[in-house]
Amino acid sequence: MGGEIPRPNPMFYDRPEKRRGADRAPAPKPKKQAKSVKKPPKPDRARRAKRSEPQKKPSRHLLLKFAALLLAAALLAGGGLYILPVDTFGSHTAYGATQQLPGGCAHVLLIGLDLDAAETSRSDTMMILSVGKGGVKLTSLQRDTGVYIEGYSGLRRLNAAYAYGGEEGLIRTINQNFGFDLSRWATVDYDSFPGIIDALGGVYISGISGDEAAEVNSNMREQLLRKYRAGELGQDEVLEIYYANELKSGGDYTLSGIQALAYSRIRKTDSDYGRTNRQRKLISACVDRLKTFNPVTLIRFFKAVTGGVKTNLTTPELLSLGEKALLAGGVSQTRLPVNGSYTDDGGMFYDVDYKLNRAAFISFVYGKQ
Repeated sequence: MGGEIPRPNPMFYDRPEKRRGADRAPAPKPKKQAKSVKKPPKPDRARRAKRSEPQKKPSRHLLLKFAALLLAAALLAGGGLYILPVDTFGSHTAYGATQQLPGGCAHVLLIGLDLDAAETSRSDTMMILSVGKGGVKLTSLQRDTGVYIEGYSGLRRLNAAYAYGGEEGLIRTINQNFGFDLSRWATVDYDSFPGIIDALGGVYISGISGDEAAEVNSNMREQLLRKYRAGELGQDEVLEIYYANELKSGGDYTLSGIQALAYSRIRKTDSDYGRTNRQRKLISACVDRLKTFNPVTLIRFFKAVTGGVKTNLTTPELLSLGEKALLAGGVSQTRLPVNGSYTDDGGMFYDVDYKLNRAAFISFVYGKQ
């Protein structure tokens, strides 16, 4: 008992005025003092007092408003770029060009890179984005198209041209075989692609079949296991990401970045025709998503593109082309070579009639032969 500190009686801390003994004289009232006029603090003290007050952080709402104003200013500044042709802002070398395409349209070769079994980058996706008065046109180039590649003998698959000579070698091969004069390109690898889709908040794809959903899951497992073996992801992270994105069945989905990548790589359900069709469908969905003109989404997308896409387009060209694509009409799609213009032996397209395919491309993009 002697060593314990006695606990104070809470009665002394709970409204003590009501718990004073009746025999205790009331405390004398304090004398009223004359009111004194409070002098204003000196200027230097006032400044110090103001600085000592905690500063309020800008709210998320205000930050979003500021971002929207920045985007609006950028769009207004770039408004003049819309009415000018893309060629006004820079020139690029059309490697291997033997003929010229008609004017009035901007063409960009979109290149999607993948690693083969030997860890060599190949252009798994080759798509020409054409923007003009007729709207946005997407033309897939079949990867198994037999082409002649400068410096190599015999026919080779078109997707090997990038492995041999990068963007310049691929554009040279396309121009020499198809009779085009492409000069602009944009390249994205499969590690950067999911981040671009996630920056959009995902893309909506309808009518995914049960077989396609199973292939999406299979391709996601393959991609995640590759990152696990490379030490980029731990086992728990792999399992968490996979089960959060697994498709339970076919249907309509807003695909996340990793799901969209897996969807674009599907090959086993049908053929290369189906694969390129899915890739065009995915790019078209991206354009539709951007056309909502959500300021925050556009800013996130621009940041993801500039960080994950390699291109020879200048900033004015990107602004001009982006405005034209967003303000154009719908997206039309096709592929080359067209039916009836080649022989398919199951592994490569032989005897391609490139003159016929050049005419088909011009008709599709420009609406004339």
